[in-house]
Amino acid sequence: MPFLKQSNGSIVVVSSIAGMIPTPFTAPYSATKFALSGFFGILRQELSMKQESISITVCILGLIDTDSALSQVRGIVEAKAYPASEAALAIIKGGATRQREVYYPGFWQPVCLIRDWFPGMRDRVIQSTYNYKAVTQTTTT
Repeated sequence: MPFLKQSNGSIVVVSSIAGMIPTPFTAPYSATKFALSGFFGILRQELSMKQESISITVCILGLIDTDSALSQVRGIVEAKAYPASEAALAIIKGGATRQREVYYPGFWQPVCLIRDWFPGMRDRVIQSTYNYKAVTQTTTT
């Protein structure tokens, strides 16, 4: 932390929409992403109270078109995957401009703003993107 203080540095955290909105069948992954938001949110407040000029940018990403991400959801989640190169650019821009949060793709920001207004509808929309039969087949075989 001393070097970050001396350089007015930045911390950039890569998280997921799964850490903002509960999604089925992702409990361990989602829990770690929710924890990132909580931990770095607290750290941001503490640094602000100490009047430290260290920025913290939390990047909230949707499904990204990478082999590792797609292999986990193939046949289970019916959602569009977005280009990794564009996600990387959004992360870099967010960190460089010291943004508090970066949402990629951008439509997730308003979704997160209203996520708690209609929780029943939110849950039904999320559940409609999952192929439940595929999940139950992979867990029972």
